[in-house]
Order: sequence, then C-alpha cells, then structure tokens
Amino acid sequence: MTSIGQTIIEFLSQFHGVSAYGLVIGLLLVCGLGVPMPEDITLIAAGILAAIGSMSLPGALIAGFLGVMIGDAFMFYLGRLYGRRALTLPIIRTIMTPKRVEKAERKVLRNSKFICFTARFLPGLRSAVFLTSGMLGVRPIIFFALDGLAALISVPVWVIGGWWFGQNIEQALGFAERMQVALIGGLLVIVIGYFLFQRWKRNQRAKALMFHMTK
Repeated sequence: MTSIGQTIIEFLSQFHGVSAYGLVIGLLLVCGLGVPMPEDITLIAAGILAAIGSMSLPGALIAGFLGVMIGDAFMFYLGRLYGRRALTLPIIRTIMTPKRVEKAERKVLRNSKFICFTARFLPGLRSAVFLTSGMLGVRPIIFFALDGLAALISVPVWVIGGWWFGQNIEQALGFAERMQVALIGGLLVIVIGYFLFQRWKRNQRAKALMFHMTK
C-alpha cells in the first residue's frame, strides 16, 4: 500500500484549488466503484493538500464526504435500479468477483442495518455490500442514514490525520496503517458487543415468554 499511497499523494499534491477538489472527489468516486485503490489514502492526501494550502481544511472534509457518499450512492442505486442485472454490467463484472458479491449478500441478508454502517470500515467488501444492499431492497433512508453516519466518523479521521502530518508522507502513511488496524479492532469490539446485546435481548424475551406461560 505504501508505494500506491505515495504515488496518489504525490500526484494530488501537484494540484490546488478547484482542480484539487475535483480530483479528490473523482478519485473517491472511482474507489467507490470497487476499484482496488485505497480510499483512506485519497482522504489523507486531501488532508495533506489542506496542510500545504492547496485547499482549505473544511473544503477537504466536505470534498471527502461528498466523494465517498457519491460513490456509495452510485453503487446502491445501481443495484436498486438494475437488480441482479447489475452484476452483468461490464464495469461491475470486471471489478467484482462472484465470491465477493456472494459474501456481501450473506452479510446484508443477515443484518442489513448493521452491515450498512460497518461496511464503510471494510475496504475489500464495501462496494459489494452497497451494491447488494440496493439489489436486496434496503430502504434508501436506512442506507444513507447509516452509511452517512459511518462516513462522518471515517472521513474526518483520515483527512485530519493527513492535515496533521502535513508534507511528511512517510508519517502520514504510517498513521494510515496504524489507524486501519485501530478501526478494525474497534469494529470487532462493536460487532461483538452488538451480537452480545442481541443475544441478551433474545434471552430476555424468552424469559418474559416463559414467565407469562407459567402465570
């Protein structure tokens, strides 16, 4: 990831103003399509551009949020409008393997609300989950509320991280690797906590049912 990250950061660092904002949004849209390009590095690059004055920090945050949400919305509505036919489209067929789609479908069917939030922190599965969420009929208000909430957490982390380290690309990339591990660790805690809570709720319902049956 380091060489790819350096290339993306060095490329974007050549631009400023409107062209910088447009490139950040455009690259994030490409990431949203499932192209194997690290979204977090593009967001860190936006923060670096803010640090060197090529764009403002609020502008970098807004461009980052718009870029990820536009990409996510594209995949979601592609699945919603075309259904399973979306998998036959050339752009999708070449990017997403049947295995990725099948895995995403299982996760969406298991708990659509939970996965719409956590998918933002799963780079290898993110776009497939958003596509299948649309295919399987997840309501747009649910999708955008949960995905938007996740983006409000992840986008500032990467952009402000890039802004903090400024022009020190090596430190910024080191931060990206550490933060990715931290986010995955935090996500695991959330997943475990969620399933423990769901188990507790089932046990409480079962106890309540047994209580009413014995009365």
